[in-house]
Parts: sequence; structure tokens; C-alpha cells
Amino acid sequence: MIQEKISDVQSGYDRIADEYARRMFDELQHKPLDRRLLDRFAESVRHDGVACDLGCGPGHVAHYLHGRGIDVCGMDLSPGMIQCARRLNPGIEFHPGDMRALPVND
Repeated sequence: MIQEKISDVQSGYDRIADEYARRMFDELQHKPLDRRLLDRFAESVRHDGVACDLGCGPGHVAHYLHGRGIDVCGMDLSPGMIQCARRLNPGIEFHPGDMRALPVND
């Protein structure tokens, strides 16, 4: 049952990935509070290794952090979103995956 719901979410985002990316990729330019929060986050992790944007969608948050000098990657359940993120952010690594089962140690 849970896997079926996850599959529905994944396929739903795959269907709308291009339109979602078109509408959302530049959203941070209209969100000064979000940018300030991301700037604070960037300063707090600058020397701690790679930051991962989980549920990255088209990679707009990873893009912003990368622009602040943060070593960042992205992960999303939707392969369609990962394709958009890779296309829009060629200098950042993006991987399909499930944030409930990360391929890293705790």
C-alpha cells in the first residue's frame, strides 16, 4: 500500500516535471526571507562537507547554495525532476532516490 502511494507520487511528479521546473526554478528571486535563511544555512555548513538538497525538484535550492560556494548535491524521488535538475544545473550532481533510505551512514 505505501509503495503504491510512493509510486503514485513519483509518477505524478514525473508527469509535471517540465512545467514545475518552468514555474519554480526562479522562485527564490521573489522570496527574500527564503534567501536569507539559505544564506544563514550556507554559512553554517560552509566547511562541513556536502549538503544534500533532499526532494530537490528542479534543483533551484541546490543552485542557490552552489552559487554561495556550498558543495551541494540533490536527490529526488522523481526521475523526471532529476532530469530537469541536471539540465538546469550542469555543475551540480543530482541523483534519483528516496529520502527515507539514504545511501549514507547515519
